[in-house]
Amino acid sequence: MSNRSALSQPLHRLLSGALLAVSLPLAMAACAGPRPADEMPSAAVEPADAQNAGSIAPGEPSPMPSRPTCNAAAAKASLIGKTADAATVEQAKVSAGGHTVRVLKPGQMITKEYLDGRVNVHVDEKNVIVDVGCG
Repeated sequence: MSNRSALSQPLHRLLSGALLAVSLPLAMAACAGPRPADEMPSAAVEPADAQNAGSIAPGEPSPMPSRPTCNAAAAKASLIGKTADAATVEQAKVSAGGHTVRVLKPGQMITKEYLDGRVNVHVDEKNVIVDVGCG
């Protein structure tokens, strides 16, 4: 038994030293500031961006792609008072120009983040549409 403990002590020291040798450079790299722009690797232009490359000055951010918008007024008039079945809910999404739709029931817990292309179909206890909104 004493032979086993005699071997494990040097092995323990070796592993502790190796762990320290590996973790020290990682800790130092984490504390380093950002690299100067002239040391940063340049990004290659992707084929999809090649069409827009001529109109964007070097170093300028590329324009944001158009976001889907929601126009609840376009869907409200034709849907309020109808039962919120699958076809009617899909019609609400298409009419409002949204990319997603959710049906909100009275007292239901919902997320509060605003999504521009999301259509909210509000229903009553009988699953009848009472309002259509966006977000």
